[in-house]
Amino acid sequence: MFGHRGPGRTQAGPPRSPLTSAELHAVRRAARAVARAAKAGDPDRRATRFADLQSLLAEVRERRGDHPVLWELEADFTADPAIAADLYRRAEKAASGALLPTLSIRLSLARLLLKELGHPGEARTALLACAGELSDASEKQSAAWAELLATCEERMDTPTP
Repeated sequence: MFGHRGPGRTQAGPPRSPLTSAELHAVRRAARAVARAAKAGDPDRRATRFADLQSLLAEVRERRGDHPVLWELEADFTADPAIAADLYRRAEKAASGALLPTLSIRLSLARLLLKELGHPGEARTALLACAGELSDASEKQSAAWAELLATCEERMDTPTP
């Protein structure tokens, strides 16, 4: 999203951003503030900056509508894995409903389900749901997809104690 894992291309070209240039600048600035606070190990400042980002995203939603990129960005910065998974699912539903690519959303959701929530079956389902988008994926996205899928299948074959 916003340059680091864009949603990909559709037959009609790249999806149009729901944000104006000024809104995009403000969102990027707010997202960087959350990242800086997290990197500095300051949970109180991170929480404050995250609340600022959420407020900004809500304002953009009010003006521009319910675009999946806004839910995906919020999920990217949400500290609670269960809440982040719900936000990715909301982004996934919005993207599917608008016939927009879901690859970046589903990769993030699958990574979260697998690595943070321990749900390899659900992660595998998310990955298989976006397999048809791999022809438009970057090499990095394709490699991440394959690695995640292999890990899902490995963990699903391993009996849990």
